[in-house]
Amino acid sequence: MLSRKSNLNAILLILFICFNSLFLFVLAQERTQKNIFDETQLKHLKLKNRFFRAAVGENGLINGKIPEEIFKLYDQLSKNEVVNILTGLTMVSDYNSLPDNNQFRIDKDEYIPEYRKLVDMVHKNGANFFMQIGHCGINVQSNPEIIYAPSSVPLPNKNKKSKEMTKEDILRIENDFAEAALRAKKAGFDGIELHGAHFYLISDFLSLLYNKRTDEYGGSDENRARFLIEILGKIREKVGNDFIVGIKLNCEEGDKNGISEESFFKICLMAEAAGVDFIDISGMTWIKERIKNLYYANVGIKLAEILKIPVMVTAGARNIDELNEILNKSNIQYFGIARPLICEYDLLKKWKNGVTKKSKCISCNSCLFKHLGICVFNKKKCNVKYAEPAPFQKINLGEYKITYLPDGEGYTIPLFAYHGSTEEDWKKYKEYLNKEGKSLMSIGSFLIEYKNEKVLFDLGIGNNHFSSPEGNCDGGELLNNLKKAGLIKEDITKVIYSNFHAEHVGWTSMDINGKRFLTFSNADYFSSENEWNFWKDKINEPIGIDSKNFKEPLEGKIKFLKDGEEIIPNLFVKYEFGNTPGSINLLLNAEGKRIWFIGDLVHSDLQFENPSWSYYTDNNEERAIKTRQNILDDLSKPNTIIANGHFINEAFGYLKKEAQGKYKFERYTK
Repeated sequence: MLSRKSNLNAILLILFICFNSLFLFVLAQERTQKNIFDETQLKHLKLKNRFFRAAVGENGLINGKIPEEIFKLYDQLSKNEVVNILTGLTMVSDYNSLPDNNQFRIDKDEYIPEYRKLVDMVHKNGANFFMQIGHCGINVQSNPEIIYAPSSVPLPNKNKKSKEMTKEDILRIENDFAEAALRAKKAGFDGIELHGAHFYLISDFLSLLYNKRTDEYGGSDENRARFLIEILGKIREKVGNDFIVGIKLNCEEGDKNGISEESFFKICLMAEAAGVDFIDISGMTWIKERIKNLYYANVGIKLAEILKIPVMVTAGARNIDELNEILNKSNIQYFGIARPLICEYDLLKKWKNGVTKKSKCISCNSCLFKHLGICVFNKKKCNVKYAEPAPFQKINLGEYKITYLPDGEGYTIPLFAYHGSTEEDWKKYKEYLNKEGKSLMSIGSFLIEYKNEKVLFDLGIGNNHFSSPEGNCDGGELLNNLKKAGLIKEDITKVIYSNFHAEHVGWTSMDINGKRFLTFSNADYFSSENEWNFWKDKINEPIGIDSKNFKEPLEGKIKFLKDGEEIIPNLFVKYEFGNTPGSINLLLNAEGKRIWFIGDLVHSDLQFENPSWSYYTDNNEERAIKTRQNILDDLSKPNTIIANGHFINEAFGYLKKEAQGKYKFERYTK
């Protein structure tokens, strides 16, 4: 009996030890679990959480003064758990590369006192403050006389080449970076971040796409990184080793011929050896896609295993559970976040207090090209009193019903978009700009109904979006507006493309269970043969089409229209090339009136008044201008209505010929 009792006690003792050990193990695991709101140390600096507000463009310096709205922006952020803040890009030199004089700049000592006021306010609110500094390189947002780059190469969307920098240019700009870093330190910033991504100048040197040099600044990874390493060396000489210096780098360039992952890792190791304190990972593909999770997490996980310094991942921080999961399965330490804070300035406070786990941000990118960043969800608060997208609108001509179906809108820097225009011109045409001074462009489709025929002319940009430093397009409303017109997508009998730019083909196909199917399944699809042949092998270009959404579903199904062909009774094809090699317009004759559907013949009615202005997407500017000038008399004939999906405020109007060969556009009045 005693033996049995002893055995039982022994078993109980063993069980107690096991459960106690398990409890202690679980407790230890909980204690070592990392959290996004952990306090950490970056060099000497205490960081209250693991978020950095990533840099976004801000027109924040007007005549050397920081306006009140910028102070309000940073005050609002720094009081709502945004405790590590990067400024918008601040230029170190060659300021004329920018479209106006309102961009942050730090190329002169005279700006230090103004930044000091901003720094003092942010510090008083308990936040750390870092200045992002950079040089435009090829990523200019206007059309300056000189565009500095490592090599002389054709520039995207510009009819010129960059200037290959001499060694004197290189040394000058390296010194400009160092002086800018010192000014940031004198202004009281806690550190700087070099902008070495997004094809700004440091990124241009690192890129195989834009660095074709054969000297010590080109070729191998080590040579292409030399510009960066020399900048870092000069900065350290100026600011010492205690001042925090980070860098934002592209881990990919949206091009198979761009930087490889292996090269990216090597460059990061070189930057670490040169004294960088953290690496901020970015790239180019995120700009083109609606990202819903941490886009560069996998690259960040690998890099954090290699480096001893902290790794930060920017782009796609939308869900706090995902961030905590990545934090605990990797050595990534920090996360950059920008667009969600434009959508919800108090998002981090909500996350910390458990109010929500997800951001409302849908990564539409509309905010990136608006002054101070205005989210589409907060648009009612903007009080926009300037240009507006064209609304849903119907015109009835006997048996024909024509409806403009809005899909979205786009914004561009006016001097960049309209070649030949001047600053003085845009002072006269303020009503064509939005509140942020960007030229607005509507994006939509025209529905032409006649008996059983339901024809769509162009397909908007769809749920896709196009973004670049010069502008952006965003949409997704076409199908909703089609329902508003009383139809569903299966009712459409014909789809006609004016051209194959991204904002004309967006609703070509839809994803159904992982496969692409034509959106308008009962329709025939038409274009000109020239247009198809030109674009079919130019997929994934900045303003072109993508294979998955467009080329693959249409291959073998697209039909080609001839000039003058009658598509449905009284609706004719009109070839008018220039903007693209195969762009077409449509002409409808009904009830004694004519409606010209003019595609991309113009992108704004201002081009009627200024026909010598070309648009930056014109494939052949000279031919586009000539085509436009040749058709003006026809468009201004009596009883002629002009329909254009890019017009602001209203998609329809009339053109009147005035004295001395001038033309004036007037909005449509029924």
